[in-house]
Amino acid sequence: MKEKENIQKDKNDIPKSSRSQNTYKDFNKICRAYYDELMHISKSDSPSLSKKDIIILNDVIHEIVDYSNELLAKHFIQEAKKILDIGLVISDFFLKIFGEMSEQGNNNSNNSKLSDKLKYPLSLKLLLLKANFKILINYENDYSNGEKNLNEIIEIQLYLKSSNYHLASSKFHMAKIKYFFKNYDDAQKYALEAKNLFENYNNDNKNFDEDNEKNKEEEDIIEKKITQNVSNIISFLAQIFLIKNEYKNAATYYENGYYLNLGRYGAENPQTEYFKNKLDLINEELKKYPSLSQPKPQTMINSNSPSYKEKNNNYKNNNNNYYGNIMHKGKADTFCFKIPTSSLYEPFLLSIYSLGEDDNNRYAPELFLGNLCFDKQKLARFLKLKGTNYNPMFYTDENLNIILGNIFCLNGLLSFNDKNLKSCLISSSCPMKKK
Repeated sequence: MKEKENIQKDKNDIPKSSRSQNTYKDFNKICRAYYDELMHISKSDSPSLSKKDIIILNDVIHEIVDYSNELLAKHFIQEAKKILDIGLVISDFFLKIFGEMSEQGNNNSNNSKLSDKLKYPLSLKLLLLKANFKILINYENDYSNGEKNLNEIIEIQLYLKSSNYHLASSKFHMAKIKYFFKNYDDAQKYALEAKNLFENYNNDNKNFDEDNEKNKEEEDIIEKKITQNVSNIISFLAQIFLIKNEYKNAATYYENGYYLNLGRYGAENPQTEYFKNKLDLINEELKKYPSLSQPKPQTMINSNSPSYKEKNNNYKNNNNNYYGNIMHKGKADTFCFKIPTSSLYEPFLLSIYSLGEDDNNRYAPELFLGNLCFDKQKLARFLKLKGTNYNPMFYTDENLNIILGNIFCLNGLLSFNDKNLKSCLISSSCPMKKK
C-alpha cells in the first residue's frame, strides 16, 4: 500500500530538473517550444541549424534523459514518459534537419561522409530510446511496444557499430521479450547471439594496455559483468530447452553454467551451487527416464555442440582454425584425453582416461579417471599468452602439448611436472599422487 501511495503523489511533489532547476511544467513547455520550432524549420526549403542551436539541442536531449530518470526514481512514471515522448519527436526532427543539412553540404557526392555525420543525431536518439525502453518494460509491461522500441535500438547500434557488450545486452533483452510471447525458437536464437557477443567482447578492445593498473581494474569489472550476463543467458537457454522437452540440451547448459561459475567464483558460490543443483536434478531425471535424453529430430542451434575430431597417437593437427566447436581427442604418453573448446568465460576442461589395451576403444567408461578444470586467466599467464583475444590460442598444438606434457599418469594417479601449471587448477575429480 505504501508503494502505491508513493506512486500517486501530488503533482506539487514533482521534483525540479537537477540540471536547469526548471519545474516539470516549465521544462515541459521548453521542450514543446523546441518541438514546434524544429517542426517549423524542417518544413522549410533549406532547413538549417547553427552550431549554437546544435549545442543547445544536445543539452536539452541529455537533460530529458537525466530528468526522466530522476522522475522515475520518485515514481512519476507518466511524467517521465511524457517528456521522453517529446524528446523522441525532437530527436526525429533533429535527425531529419541534420540529414538535409549534411546532404546540402556534401552535394550528394559522398554518402560515406553523410553516413558518418548522421551518427551524432542517432547517438542522441539512442539515449532516448534506451530510457523509453526501460519504462515500457519495467514500469508499463508493454512488451509489444517494447519490442518495436528495442528493434530500433538494435538497428541504431548496428549502424553506429556499438560495442559487442552493448549490442549483446540488447539481444538478450530481445530474447526475453520473445520468451514472453512464447516464441521459444527466436528467444533461443537471440540468446545465443547475445552469448556469442558477450564472449567476444575482448575482440573490440584493441587499445587495452596490459601494464596499466587502472585498465586492469576496469577490465576486471567488465569481465565480472560479462560472466554474470553469460551465466544468466546459460540459465535462460537451459529453461527454454526444458520447456521444449530437450532435457539433454538443458543438462549441457547447466553443466556449462556450473563450470563457468566454478572457474570464476569457486564451489561455494551461490551461482555455482545453483547450477550444480540444477545439473544434479536433471541428471537424476535422465537416469530415471532414459527416453528424455533422446535428441529431437530437428537440428538444434547450439554454440556448444562439439564436432568430434580424433587425434591419432601423439597430438598432431595441421588445421589451425580453432574458432569452431571442436572436441580435441588423443593419446599422450601416459593417458588418453578429451578437451572440448570453450569460450574465454568458461574454464579449460581436460578429461583424463587410463591407457587401455584397445586403441579403438580409448574412451570406455571404465577407463575414465576424471576431469581437470583450469582457470583460463591463470593458464594464459602460464602459457605466456599476450593480447586480449587469446582464447583460440589455448587449443593450438603447441600450447596443448605444453599442458599435456606437464601431466603424468602412473597406476591411475595423476601428477604435475610443473607446479605453475598445477596452480592454475580450479578443481580435479582425478585421483592425484600424494607428495
